[in-house]
Amino acid sequence: MNTPSSTQLGAIAENLVANALMIESGGRLSPFRPEADDDGIDLLIYDKERGRALPAQVKSRTVTLKKRGREERGNIVHFEVRKATYRADRFAAAILVLTSEQGYRIECAWIIPMTELGVVARKGKSKYVVRASRRPESADRFTKYRCNSPTQLYERISVLLAMAP
Repeated sequence: MNTPSSTQLGAIAENLVANALMIESGGRLSPFRPEADDDGIDLLIYDKERGRALPAQVKSRTVTLKKRGREERGNIVHFEVRKATYRADRFAAAILVLTSEQGYRIECAWIIPMTELGVVARKGKSKYVVRASRRPESADRFTKYRCNSPTQLYERISVLLAMAP
């Protein structure tokens, strides 16, 4: 059986985020895709009531890092954001999404304002690296950004949209 490519899984994750935001907001939020994402923006999330928008870069994973020496799925999720598409000086957010292994649903997500990403992520040569725990009881440095449900995803995006210029 064929499996979706990483590009296809990324598109699926973007659609899952967009769908969750439209459903949870009762249609208030309207996510758009830019014609070209060469600036690192995958979705533009428009708040129809406030007339404000949040540019967002969506990164997704379908698997977690494996537990040491084991084949089973662990709790740490590894994301990378290329420094070439990162700009701390603009109002935007990174939406990091762990989907089910088949890509059918969002298991967990992290919403990190771009102004904070460069501070909390590990700095690699050409990428920022986020290794976050998906466990609800974890207390890593990414806990405050974690969303364990579509409702939390909507609530955190709404808070950011309220701060939009």
